Amino acid sequence: MITARKPVIDLWRDYREHARTVPGMHLGSVAVSDASLDAAHTARELYRTGVRRAEFSALVDLSAAAEPICAVRVLDLVRELTAWGVVVDWRVRLPDAGACPAGPSASTLSHLYPPSRIEGPADAAELRSTWAEGFFLGKCVVRNGPGFLEIRDHRPGVLNRIVIDDPEYLAAVEAVRAAPSADGVDPSVRGDLVAESLLVAIGDLWWWAPHRPHRWPQPPFRV
Repeated sequence: MITARKPVIDLWRDYREHARTVPGMHLGSVAVSDASLDAAHTARELYRTGVRRAEFSALVDLSAAAEPICAVRVLDLVRELTAWGVVVDWRVRLPDAGACPAGPSASTLSHLYPPSRIEGPADAAELRSTWAEGFFLGKCVVRNGPGFLEIRDHRPGVLNRIVIDDPEYLAAVEAVRAAPSADGVDPSVRGDLVAESLLVAIGDLWWWAPHRPHRWPQPPFRV
């Protein structure tokens, strides 16, 4: 009996593709299932140990056929790696346009490092090109203040600055971060977060989109 190889992430010391041929650049690999259990910790440690490029061996499926918890965890990992400025070489299958208005799309995911290929939508090649051309680090970030969150979101094409200071909304954000099922979150509060694309529906789960800023590769006013 042949056992299928688990999807892995190959880790590289340099972000440039041609540098992979240089001895000592490959830093090994890690199983996606292991790395995504605690995405924030994994991304921080990978960056600390010198990883600057991460290549996903398997297609990331975000279509209706995907396993929601696996999809959420992988998106967490891509988000956290992006936040550290790691080049993420990944391929993604998106739902068909209009299949789920609150679900993942090239627009709601455009703050993540652009994938090398998009599958699913009929205009996948155009979506990928637009994503790559419009990407910059810090496109959708969240910063913690005393008793509030500030989100600076450039995904719509202009800066959308959102301040969350209502305790019920702050509690909802923390609940989703802790458990994507969003159990106990008031539907109206969840609906407001979805309306701003801060929450993205993945099956019956919810994914928190913004990331914390760890690096500032361009002038702060851009972000």
